[in-house]
Amino acid sequence: MRMDAKRPAADTLGTGRAAAKLILLGEHVVLYGRPAISLPVPQVGVTATAYRTRGTAARLDDTAVSRLAIAAACRHLRVPEDGMAVAVDSDIPSERGLGSSAAVAAAIIRAVAELWDRKLSDETLFALIQESETRAHGNASGIDARTVISPAGPLWFQDGLARPLPVADSADRAVLVVADTGVAGSTRQAVATVRGRLSELGAEGEALLERAGKLTHGAAEDLRLGRFADLGRAITAAQRLLVRLGVSCPAVDELVSAALAGGALGAKLSGGGLGGCVIALATDAPAVRTALLAAGAQRCLEVPLTPVRA
Repeated sequence: MRMDAKRPAADTLGTGRAAAKLILLGEHVVLYGRPAISLPVPQVGVTATAYRTRGTAARLDDTAVSRLAIAAACRHLRVPEDGMAVAVDSDIPSERGLGSSAAVAAAIIRAVAELWDRKLSDETLFALIQESETRAHGNASGIDARTVISPAGPLWFQDGLARPLPVADSADRAVLVVADTGVAGSTRQAVATVRGRLSELGAEGEALLERAGKLTHGAAEDLRLGRFADLGRAITAAQRLLVRLGVSCPAVDELVSAALAGGALGAKLSGGGLGGCVIALATDAPAVRTALLAAGAQRCLEVPLTPVRA
């Protein structure tokens, strides 16, 4: 049955917001059925404003991601796409592994739905973001689409589904220091690199995937029990696997080394790699931040491991 929507008044606006995201462990291997742990970063995000135009729109966002998100939302809502304008205000740097494109898509889809006074279920919102992500980047695991619309706190992600992870009450003793290498990464290129490397490695590649899965399972227990030294070791071990998969780079390696030398419990790249951001688990965040900036980090952000009850 066709769902018709009343055309909104010319001065009607719709707004939507979505958060940035980090991957604690499991990037890339999540495409091969292994689990990952991710976190939304609510203090860094995207706000979109959707409205109908009667002329030239001010601050019209016309990137590929925005066009795909608008098209996906309008198709689902069965409303006209012509004349739709979207202004996007984002704090998330692109090509840094922080889920920028998924967050932009989420914010736009929410804004378009609000413009037409429609409510979207979480599953529908996820499906529409995922449609945009797949068209923009190729094979998308869904971890970005799930994470950017989730409440604060770590998430367990596997096979397209996400659930909150319990975190020990002592989680406020450790934070993630996020450092921008200043080097743009390419998710599509990184995914292709990993695919090729796994093919070359054969049985060793399968063993590597199994090792990555075990690290993620252990990290979930470390979070629950507050074993942050163990969690840090798992994070650094995951970085070694990502190096073996070919998605690290000199800028990432340098910041990982600097973070560890500065007292971090563990450090690794987060996201696609080949640039982007490094995350460092720290109990002395100022010292680690200082070490990262001295080593060339463009900027740093502290992200708490927000406790989430089971």
